[in-house]
Amino acid sequence: MVLTIGLGSTASELTDPADDPVTATNEIRTLLEANCYACHGPATQTAGVDFESLIAAQPLVKNRETWARVRGALSVGKMPPPEAPQPPPHDRTRLIELLDTEVFAFDYSTLPPDPGFERMRRLTHRQFDFTIRDLFGIEIEVTDRFPGELTGATGFDNSSNTLFLQPALMERYIAASQRIVEILFPLERTTADHDRAYRSLFIAKPNATTTARSAAAEVLDRFLLRAYRRPPSPRERQTALELFASAFQRTESFEAGIKHVVQAVLISPKFLMRYERAPERSEPFRIDAWELASRVSYFLFSSMPDEELFQLAESGRLLDEGVLDGQIERMLADPKADTLGDVFAAQWLGFEHVGTRIRLDPIDFPWCTDSLMDAMRAETSLFFLSLVRGNHPIERLLDADYTFMNEELATTLYGRDDVAGAAMRRVTLTDPHRGGLLSQPSILALTSNYSETSPVKRGTYVLDTILGTPPPEPPPNAAVLSDEVAEMENMSFREKLEMHSRHEFCRGCHSRIDPIGFSLENFDFFGRWREAYAFRERVDTAEEADETIEFETETSPEPIVIHLKNIERPIMNEGALPDGGSFVGPAGLTQAILSERRDALVRQVVTKLYAYALGRQLEYYDEPAIRQTMREIEASGYRFGPLIRSIARSFPFQYKQNPEPAP
Repeated sequence: MVLTIGLGSTASELTDPADDPVTATNEIRTLLEANCYACHGPATQTAGVDFESLIAAQPLVKNRETWARVRGALSVGKMPPPEAPQPPPHDRTRLIELLDTEVFAFDYSTLPPDPGFERMRRLTHRQFDFTIRDLFGIEIEVTDRFPGELTGATGFDNSSNTLFLQPALMERYIAASQRIVEILFPLERTTADHDRAYRSLFIAKPNATTTARSAAAEVLDRFLLRAYRRPPSPRERQTALELFASAFQRTESFEAGIKHVVQAVLISPKFLMRYERAPERSEPFRIDAWELASRVSYFLFSSMPDEELFQLAESGRLLDEGVLDGQIERMLADPKADTLGDVFAAQWLGFEHVGTRIRLDPIDFPWCTDSLMDAMRAETSLFFLSLVRGNHPIERLLDADYTFMNEELATTLYGRDDVAGAAMRRVTLTDPHRGGLLSQPSILALTSNYSETSPVKRGTYVLDTILGTPPPEPPPNAAVLSDEVAEMENMSFREKLEMHSRHEFCRGCHSRIDPIGFSLENFDFFGRWREAYAFRERVDTAEEADETIEFETETSPEPIVIHLKNIERPIMNEGALPDGGSFVGPAGLTQAILSERRDALVRQVVTKLYAYALGRQLEYYDEPAIRQTMREIEASGYRFGPLIRSIARSFPFQYKQNPEPAP
């Protein structure tokens, strides 16, 4: 079969890719060369996109996210830009069809198993603090003055491609180790925590029948195993004993000798880094029980394994699937697993920024206190944890009939007077407009501009963060309303945005984003419900006005008088999903997502948890594991418990592979 494809003023006869899969790549190259290489070829690489390199990377699905952006720009007519020569419509359609076939309908069963390879990564600042806490049994936060973490493409700060050990950070670790040993080895232990930490470290001391070296060996064997999260090698054990002996000889103090070793271990890469062995083999290999214990623990606790995990690792029983499942159930019930709400959910959903990046001026908004923003974050964290620990279906993220609040949150943002006290507690929701993430103040504040809502931010948030289907990147200079539109006082923001979006260059994206954001307009910029927009309009006379403002200027001989009238306009909260049906309000949005986009919601949660659990960006070769997990959890109704167990049992979680040698 032969197809004639027009390329501007030329035509080429190309073989149908159905006859020869290799031809599809050639056809894609031909279409792109004719229409896109001028801006996105090897010599130009506009916006960092070089189609020659992208096509050379086989299979094309290796760069799925980039091709997804290309497809999105093509589908909404964003590329080529309007001022550039345009391909015939059927060429644009053909290129989209080819990308759908070669990238988005790729047969992943053809890929060899590949768990990926990540080099050693250091502990995140949070993991460091939690590991110190569990290593010594005492709360010591020493990273508060460390430089901020990066998040990388995953959105999580545990992503291996950002966790380097820079020299400047090493200086902070040295100072932190000194501070820790000073706290652990005071002349007088004045608190029960200090005493408990001291006794847990000094499990042996020299006496009439035990030499200092023998007691040190007993203390250090246990300490090194826990600090390195694995048994120390003979060489590591010998080095620690030599450090002890050197300090003991100088000071004649057993405690000083142990202190010297502890401080050295706390700045050792074997403590600061999550190290895993790498046998000399090219095929994937299974990690050992000690490494699995660390992977599970840093996934669920953001900290080192506890004693039960260490015991199961030592016996090798942790590698048994049933034993691992039981440990996951036990760990999820432990308060340490609160990190799934305070870290994973906070970073995925973005509410960790409420109170820092997201806050209001306390002079203009005295009700927006630090304690209120603490409660806003706590609500969403506790809500997510309740779904995990209650083994709820993933869809409850959006339609649960309960949440968590205290009195300040209830009265200030929910308008309720039936919650008393500062403690957060579970509260049943009876308001039909409330329920799930999209009605929680932390999310609504996060997706607003300062003191005003943003349908664009809210629509983008739903598409990107909740559904994992981000809209195309906006074109340059498309982020703001024109001055003429912005200054139209008699228009609601929806009307202004709709006028702005009529431009052909903006319509493709805004038609997907804005209808979702409009459905949430009843929630103000901090999540309070409202039935109408309230604003002030200038009128001609004082009789019509609710307020008159008079002021003088240096350029005017007479005072300037402005008459303002308070008016309200009903909120139009009709919305629609891209290529979906229309609905009304936040409840309608929730039902539309669950009926039309539930698979996207489930997949987004699965992929985000995978990225967080693996501590790296997901690659095309992870897709088989993701699909396997989707199949495994379907029978349960896509519940959180089976999801977490499936990830911990998955091939990329339990296996590793050495990198391919450089050519």
